[in-house]
Amino acid sequence: MNKDWFIFKGTHHLGPFSLQEMEEFFTVGEINFQSLVWREGAEKWEALGKTRELEFLIKKPNIKPELPNTEAPPMSDLPPELPALPDDHEDPPVLPKFLQHDGPAAYKAKTELNLEIDEPPPIPLDAILNPLGRRPDFKNKPENLINSKTIFGICVIVFGVVLAWFFVNERSSAVQIRVKGVMPVYQEKLQEIAAQKTPSITVGMALSLDGRTLYASTNKDGEILSIIKLKSLPNRVLGTTEAELMVRGVIRNHLGEFSRMQLTKGPQFVPGEYDVEFTGRKVFFLNRSFKFLNGISFFKKLNTDYNFHSSTLIYAGTPREFEKKLIDYKELITNEKLKPFNDKLERLQTFSSLLNKTVEYYLLAMETVKKPKDISGFEKQYIKEISPIIQSLVVAANEIAKTTEAKETDTRFKVATYASQVQLGKQIGELASDMITETGKLKKITGAEKAKLKAKFEVRYKNIKSQVDAHVTKLQVEIQKISN
Repeated sequence: MNKDWFIFKGTHHLGPFSLQEMEEFFTVGEINFQSLVWREGAEKWEALGKTRELEFLIKKPNIKPELPNTEAPPMSDLPPELPALPDDHEDPPVLPKFLQHDGPAAYKAKTELNLEIDEPPPIPLDAILNPLGRRPDFKNKPENLINSKTIFGICVIVFGVVLAWFFVNERSSAVQIRVKGVMPVYQEKLQEIAAQKTPSITVGMALSLDGRTLYASTNKDGEILSIIKLKSLPNRVLGTTEAELMVRGVIRNHLGEFSRMQLTKGPQFVPGEYDVEFTGRKVFFLNRSFKFLNGISFFKKLNTDYNFHSSTLIYAGTPREFEKKLIDYKELITNEKLKPFNDKLERLQTFSSLLNKTVEYYLLAMETVKKPKDISGFEKQYIKEISPIIQSLVVAANEIAKTTEAKETDTRFKVATYASQVQLGKQIGELASDMITETGKLKKITGAEKAKLKAKFEVRYKNIKSQVDAHVTKLQVEIQKISN
């Protein structure tokens, strides 16, 4: 059975109710012909006696039946304040300011039935005064009916109602978090944290899609003066430097919005995982309403201090997107770190290859030479194929050593320096020069002389080769460390 009828009673509306419930209320005298009613889809409130759908009630006497020990269930008030809605939400028609209230009965009905219903339109003032359209008659009104006792009683009642309302509001369990401009996964996270019912405080964080607003939700209601410190976790942010920031503000009704962030460390804020340190103070509602009470020790103790520590992802996209981007970012950073080491390794491997070719060409030449001057064949081959490459490597290494290594502060960069490569290139060049010079000085080439020269140059070759291998080994160790 559809529940789409509302009743205006006192200073607020109740509902929704079914047609059968409306009939029961009429029968027991809760409503009458002058009661203002509204149905979803109607343009305005009307008196029950002028509503076509309820004409059948006119034919029935408005007499409360006498039933043993039965009473119609009382209709209680809605809570005076519904959960906050987002800025882009289209508000339903509202009552005038002095009528903007709701009662817990209607709120309970909507909650239990899980219905999304339109709100009734505003009540015209003349309809409230005269639901059936009659002119008000102010003649012969008794005067001075309100005395001091009545005023005092009204004040006591109002204060009691306000006090009760504050307690109900402070303990409201109907938490609904609505945040615009964040991923649904973080919307659900904020909502889940706000709805938690735990003695200790819990705080959740989310970053807007444009990266300009930081949201925080908590499972504690009311107003909480908050300070949130964020510190980036090592290797879990999309940046190479540490970042620390702090935000200040008020979390109201489980949600806080922070558009200003104070950077305390690092050049800029970078998305990623952060260590969260939360401190907050919930000011007791009386202290908040009457600030002078904060100077009284008793009331000051009613304030509540909160502390919370955890880690969270501050990223506009989904957690899966972040993990993928983090892997790509780490790979990019690793490649950047490896560039100088890989460059050195490649140059050393070239030096090693040129050294081996120098010795190989010399030994082949010694097998065929018959006269000392025949070593000129080796000299031409070395000058044509090996010497230009060694010279280019030495010149480049010398320039890099002057411009880069002198300014480099990272001790790892000192491994297999470019300056050492310059020395290796010179040693290989000197080895080839000595092979040519000492072989050409001989009067004749004998087997004994060849063996003596080979042994001499082999020692020098092994010395240079050991230096190259040592540098290569150190570089490979550093590359392995960086890659891991």
